[in-house]
Amino acid sequence: MLRSFLQRLPTARPIGILEGKDIYSFPVGAELPVSELTSADSLGPLIDKFNKEVNKYDLAGIDREIVKIRDALAHGRISACDPRDNLRLLKLSRHRDNESQVRVEFNEAMTESWFVDQKRRVTDAIQLVSEAMKVICGVKVEQKNEVI
Repeated sequence: MLRSFLQRLPTARPIGILEGKDIYSFPVGAELPVSELTSADSLGPLIDKFNKEVNKYDLAGIDREIVKIRDALAHGRISACDPRDNLRLLKLSRHRDNESQVRVEFNEAMTESWFVDQKRRVTDAIQLVSEAMKVICGVKVEQKNEVI
C-alpha cells in the first residue's frame, strides 16, 4: 500500500506499464521499468518517503519501529529453550570482519498478545496510508480487516 501511495504522487517515476495491465501477469524473466512499485527500496526508506509527504499535510506518519519488527522476522532467530515455552524472536547485529562480538538488536517472546499487538500496529499503519491516499491522492481505499 505504501508503494501504491508513493506511485500516485506527482514526483513518482512513471510506471511504464500499460494502464490496466496487472503487474502480477508478467512472467519470470520479464523486465519492468523502475518505478515506485518496482524499486528495490526496503520498508524503512518507503516509510521515510511516506512520512515526509504526509508531514506536509499535517497527517500522522507511520511508526518506524515497524521496520525493526519486520527485520527481526526476516533476519532473526526463532527458538525456545524448552518446547513448552513461548518461542523467542532474537535478532543480532551483523558481524564485521574486524569485530569479535555482535549486539542484540531485538529480543521478544512471541506470545499470542505480542502477535495481536503487532497485527494492530500494522493495521494502524495501513489505516494511515489509506487516509493519506484519500486526503492527498483523492483515492478511497476499501479495506476488509478482521477484528480480533
